[in-house]
Amino acid sequence: MQKMKKILKADRIRGRRSTAKALLSRFSTLVSAMASRSCAALRETNGAELLEFALALPMILVMVVGLLDFARAYNIKQKMANAVREGARYQAVETADRSDATPASVTTLRDDVVTYLTNSGVSTSFIGTTLSYDGGTCTGTWYTTSSGVSYGLEVERCVSIADSSGTSIPSTRVTLYYPYDWTFGFNSIIKLLIPSSTFSNPITIQADATISNFS
Repeated sequence: MQKMKKILKADRIRGRRSTAKALLSRFSTLVSAMASRSCAALRETNGAELLEFALALPMILVMVVGLLDFARAYNIKQKMANAVREGARYQAVETADRSDATPASVTTLRDDVVTYLTNSGVSTSFIGTTLSYDGGTCTGTWYTTSSGVSYGLEVERCVSIADSSGTSIPSTRVTLYYPYDWTFGFNSIIKLLIPSSTFSNPITIQADATISNFS
């Protein structure tokens, strides 16, 4: 009888151990499956993020490079606007030599504009060194030419501007035409979004000022 009890007790212990092993095996299998699914999901997420970054990168580059290039162009235009404003103010006073073949005041105006731009950090190599003056229209130009396009300084001393009543007022207009090169390569970067786009290099930045003559 005692021997039978010992056998039954041993069977119960072995049964419990078998059950524990089975549960442990099932738990391990479940953990492995969950880990595999998590890794697969993580790989899919990383792939999606990489794809999203690849799609967004051209737009990011266009925005950043465009911001830098256009900011620099705007800064140059503001300096040019200040220069032509000062030039027009000076030339509107110096009107006595309008009919001269080579008015000294126009040469002085060029020197003043060049000095202002140089002090502002803007290259003045685009402004010509030889004056072309038309006494009939009172127009003088200091031009340089690149790829068939003229850049430089233009002074119009006999411009007629109508006021609110329609009366014509003799005025002076000074204009600068600046060849702006895309410093950061916006004209090339934009092709990542719009392959057919054509941005010339350089482009022309224009600034002008008109002031009524004082005499």
